Amino acid sequence: MRRSLAPSQLHKRRLDCNQPLKRKKVLEDEDSDSQDRTPLSAINNTLPSARRTSSHEAFIRKILAKPFKIPIANYVSQGHRGLGVRRSGVRQPLHDPDEPDALVLYRPKELSAHEKMTVNTEKLEVAVVVDPMLSAVLRPHQREGVKFMYECVTGKRIDDNYGCIMADEMGLGKTLQCITLMWTLLRQSSDCRPTIEKTVIVAPSSLVKNWYNEINKWLKGKLNALAIDSGTKTEIDSKLKGFMSTFGRRPINPVLIISYETFRLHAHVLHQGEVGLVLCDEGHRLKNCENQTYQALMGLKAKRRVLLSGTPIQNDLLEYFSLLHFVNAGILGTASEDRACGVLSPHYSAEGYVPCLHHFLSSQEAALRW
Repeated sequence: MRRSLAPSQLHKRRLDCNQPLKRKKVLEDEDSDSQDRTPLSAINNTLPSARRTSSHEAFIRKILAKPFKIPIANYVSQGHRGLGVRRSGVRQPLHDPDEPDALVLYRPKELSAHEKMTVNTEKLEVAVVVDPMLSAVLRPHQREGVKFMYECVTGKRIDDNYGCIMADEMGLGKTLQCITLMWTLLRQSSDCRPTIEKTVIVAPSSLVKNWYNEINKWLKGKLNALAIDSGTKTEIDSKLKGFMSTFGRRPINPVLIISYETFRLHAHVLHQGEVGLVLCDEGHRLKNCENQTYQALMGLKAKRRVLLSGTPIQNDLLEYFSLLHFVNAGILGTASEDRACGVLSPHYSAEGYVPCLHHFLSSQEAALRW
């Protein structure tokens, strides 16, 4: 706005217009034929103009006095902050480990006073704490299960092995435990950064939508999952290529939910990149290590693998060997070596089966929870 049109200036000008204009006195000895003109008076300096400007100012003040409202209906802002100023100081965990009922999956060792003075603050480890939104609904056995799986997939339970079998019985909440593990790995680590960037959930076709609904239920829309349960081959390939080509700290769809059959048919696309974590629901479908689905999943570049099955051992130990070999390849040697020792023989009697099973379960702690 021009200063000359400001209400204060117009008010002064309005007061001046009510007074008679001061004219220059003409001296008697001044020549009447002087070339100097009479000063021009101000124009458009009337009261209606001032009224128009005042009404406009009142309209602007009325707009600015209204409280701010989000223009998009039903809009929910993201739980995390985007760009910002980097905060200086000691590293802090994402959630407070000292809160009541906090589920701490990893707590760094205490440093002495001398170590605190000499250590590099940018390399300090922090505690890994489950989101209070999830830890508040976890039952005691589920809290133990989440901690067990976290120790397995981070290599803290078995050196150089990053897989496990979650064999809780039906109805004990294996899905919620896996969602808690996945959300924790996607958000934090002891190094103040996400442990993984992407997750693939492989489930029977009838459970794809169920996994999608469970993620939205427990995470309340904070995580966008890509569920593929229908579509042409071209459409599915396009979606999978978009998922595999996405990198960065916060991809749009960090979770892919896909059926076993669709995974087998489009394995060539999923083998093109790395995946941080793979979850296999109803994992007893991988009891045969020679079928195409098993081989397609083994070709996936995923170091961390979790297999869910309420019945990991159904018929013989060879099936259990296949499941354990999928999550931790080579932890029990090879099937041919165990056959040569008679361990995987399908002709075990009831008396010989129990000692053989004990040998399997006690080997390297077996990474099995049931």
